[in-house]
Amino acid sequence: MAHNGTLKSENKWVDIITRLLLVIIVIVLLASLVMFIGWLNKPGNFAFKKVELVNRLENQESRELQKIAAKALNGGFFSLNVDEFRAELLDKLPWVRSVSVRKIWPDKLLIEIAEYKPVVRWQSVDSGYVQQRVEGLILTDSYQLLSQDGIIFEPVLTDIQKVKFNKMALLSGPEISAKNVLTKCVEINKNLKKLGLGIKYCGMNKRRTWRLGLTSLSLSDSGITQNDGMDIKLGKENIMHQLKRFVQVFSGKLKRYLSSIEYVDLRYSNGFSVKWNTNNILQNSVQDSL
Repeated sequence: MAHNGTLKSENKWVDIITRLLLVIIVIVLLASLVMFIGWLNKPGNFAFKKVELVNRLENQESRELQKIAAKALNGGFFSLNVDEFRAELLDKLPWVRSVSVRKIWPDKLLIEIAEYKPVVRWQSVDSGYVQQRVEGLILTDSYQLLSQDGIIFEPVLTDIQKVKFNKMALLSGPEISAKNVLTKCVEINKNLKKLGLGIKYCGMNKRRTWRLGLTSLSLSDSGITQNDGMDIKLGKENIMHQLKRFVQVFSGKLKRYLSSIEYVDLRYSNGFSVKWNTNNILQNSVQDSL
């Protein structure tokens, strides 16, 4: 009986020691794993040797991208957080619409950037910018642009870009209506082309009343040129119906007198009023008599 008790006691100690050794081994393995992961995530280990931009940038200055990409070069393949890096690119590069970032083993980072494509300048009538009134609309010293998707963005422009984008038409309205204003102004522009007119500015003021500033388009050896045109006052509703009525009236013989119009007020239910430029009327009358 004493012998059996001794064996049970020995077996118990063996079992305890075995379990203790297993616990120690698990702790050592976990500690080693933590140390290994820490070593992998050390910025100096597995450092990126090349950051490659997949596509060519048209408007975003590359030096701004290089500053942010330099941080990636200081990091490592495992230490770089791709989501944080992508978010920083979107936050600090105003021309960037979307970004794709991929790690290529063992030392390459691929960046693909999609830029906003500006189609017009934009003025938010509910913004707090320093304002000045021009032809009934509100212009500012800011450089807000509107993308083809109706998204407002405000990049820092170079002097060359300022000259380029200042030639674009100006649209205005509440920020929440930007896409709707763009769609409407594109439709308006199509109608006005029938009269050889183009849009200089188009949109709503703070009272949500529509106004248009037009230019006359003429064809020359150097291409299509824009000349000073007229202003059109529209209401808040049925603006396309009002505009089509104006186009119908002046698409015939009266088209030659468009250059003599200072502004047209279409805010009438059964017609519209015209303010004529006296000097141009006299000039056209003389030409008609010759």
